Amino acid sequence: MVVTTDPIKQLTPPSKWILDCDVIAVTELSSDIYLMRLHGSEIANNASPGQFVNLRLGSSGGSPFLRRPFSVCRRRVADGWFEILWKVVGEGTAKMAAFKPNMTVNVIGPLGRGYHWKESLEHAILVAGGIGVAPLPFLCEELTARNKKVIAYLGAQNVEQLVMSDFFESLASETVLVTDDGSLGKKGLVTVPLINYLSHSNDLKNTAIFSCGPSGLLSAISGICDNFNVSGQVAIETIMGCGFGVCVGCPVQTRASSSDKKSFKLTCIDGPVFDTRESIV
Repeated sequence: MVVTTDPIKQLTPPSKWILDCDVIAVTELSSDIYLMRLHGSEIANNASPGQFVNLRLGSSGGSPFLRRPFSVCRRRVADGWFEILWKVVGEGTAKMAAFKPNMTVNVIGPLGRGYHWKESLEHAILVAGGIGVAPLPFLCEELTARNKKVIAYLGAQNVEQLVMSDFFESLASETVLVTDDGSLGKKGLVTVPLINYLSHSNDLKNTAIFSCGPSGLLSAISGICDNFNVSGQVAIETIMGCGFGVCVGCPVQTRASSSDKKSFKLTCIDGPVFDTRESIV
């Protein structure tokens, strides 16, 4: 891993790094879903759960032209590596599936605003939808290291799309698996067992929900947090060209909690993690 002399460095905030990271390993977890480990000690040392990195997958000026954002899935400070999780959906992610150890990838990171919690937090509920599970292993590790009780609700279309469940089962206090077709775990929507759990909980005072996934899930989580008066945060999945607010290409519409007036924020610097009270629309 070496620090690159990429010209974009002149625009990048000083707290971020532009690195040529060595590929350590690429593992196919399931059909078209991969986990890649990269060596980049500056990113591993400074990343927070929910932050992301932006990868350049084409040569300078080549295809794909825009960088691709990926949540930091896990990291090991002592060994200087971090991981990203992705599903093949297009040219860029297909190219990544062919990466081999010792190749180098140009990476900017860590970027964005991650998950946060109060010291008084006792009980964390993590809710993932499909590949939205990506930032939650890192969050789970950080929370359990601080003696917070963690329950993970992992949802996907089918067993092929439900990945990293073994990681949560080894670390979280409880892991609930849900698939749309019932091929693994409970059948239906991941929000159903979550609502059932919250409905039967006596004290939610020091509980918070942390989620990532498709927009429908995040909207549902915001409503659940409102209904049960629980603190919540959601991580948005979207394309972010530069990753640090220069291209202004990742706006999301929000509604301030104190008024009905709508406003716009940039996912890359105001997020990708937003409080559910901001009512992403």
